This record gives sequence, C-alpha cells and structure tokens, in this order.
Amino acid sequence: MALPLEHAYPQQQPSQAQLIVVLGGGSVGGVPDGAQQGGLGAYGATRLLTAARLAKQHGLPVLITGGQVFADGASEAQISARILRDLGLPDAQIIVEPQARTTQENAGYTAALCRELGYERVLLVTSALHMPRSKYFFERYLGTQGITLYTYPCDYTLNPASPFSLRRLVPQSGALEISCNALHEYVGLIGGRLR
Repeated sequence: MALPLEHAYPQQQPSQAQLIVVLGGGSVGGVPDGAQQGGLGAYGATRLLTAARLAKQHGLPVLITGGQVFADGASEAQISARILRDLGLPDAQIIVEPQARTTQENAGYTAALCRELGYERVLLVTSALHMPRSKYFFERYLGTQGITLYTYPCDYTLNPASPFSLRRLVPQSGALEISCNALHEYVGLIGGRLR
C-alpha cells in the first residue's frame, strides 16, 4: 500500500527553488526540550532535519508551516523555528507560518505568504508517504498563482529493492504503522479530490 505513495515523486534539485517549504509532522506540547518546552514527533523532526541540511547547502530560506493541531499540542512551526536556530540557521533564513492545522491549510497559507514575499519557485519537503497528498494541495493553491512546485520527499520507510523474505509474513508493529499511515494518505487524497 505504501510503496506507490512513497515513490510517486523524485527528489528534485533544490538549486531550482527560491524557497524551501517544510511541513510539520506532529508536535508534543508540555514536554521538556532543554530549557524550552515542546517537541517534534519523528516525522516532523526528520522533515525539519532534511530542510535544515538543504538550507545550509543551498543558502535557501525555509518556510515552516504548521500550527497547534490539538489543544494539548504546541505550534509545530514555532518549535521548528527554535530548532533551526539551534542548528545554526539565522533568523533571516527562517519564515514561520504558525496557523495551518491541515495539509490543505499548509498549502493555502503558504500560497498567501509566497504571493506576499514574491517567491515563484518552491521546494516542498515532506515525508515520502505524505508527498502525493501534499503535492495535490500545493499545486492546487500555488498553481493558480503561477508558482512552480518542486518535490523533495524524505523520511522513506520502504526500500523498493528489498528482496522477499519469509520475515515479511510475520506481523510487525512497524508494518502496521506504515499500513495505517498509507491508508490515512489514500483517504486524504480521496477526500481532497471530492471537496
């Protein structure tokens, strides 16, 4: 179920873009993170690390989009901005969009910021499994403004070249999580197209 989603889009050249947009992937409020409070989930942390690496390599600004989804959560964008600063990215290279709670809202708020700030070529960074749904919404919102979208999937969970083994037939919690996430993405794609 997950393999077609994860390998639907390639990692495109960051040098073609003017801006990196990284999507949040979950946050936890009220937990310690050094002297601060709030942390990122595994998906969000991997996405942010990829964006930070690309920003440093290519000198691109990073737009972090993601708000507080749940009442006991925290603003993903605010936590991510703090982590980027800790990793050595200057404030001038960090743009924060702290309102979005869904992938569709990520795309809508990003489109408004790109229009306001004059960005015309955007590199989208998110988990490979999440890229098809994200690309669908971002093309819908950015495309109407003539903004070109490039993809940079990360956080892959499956190796398409792995040979079959009997171990794959044994139930595993990690495989169940990947299946659940893939199902979530398929439902999100269908729901997005029906709206």
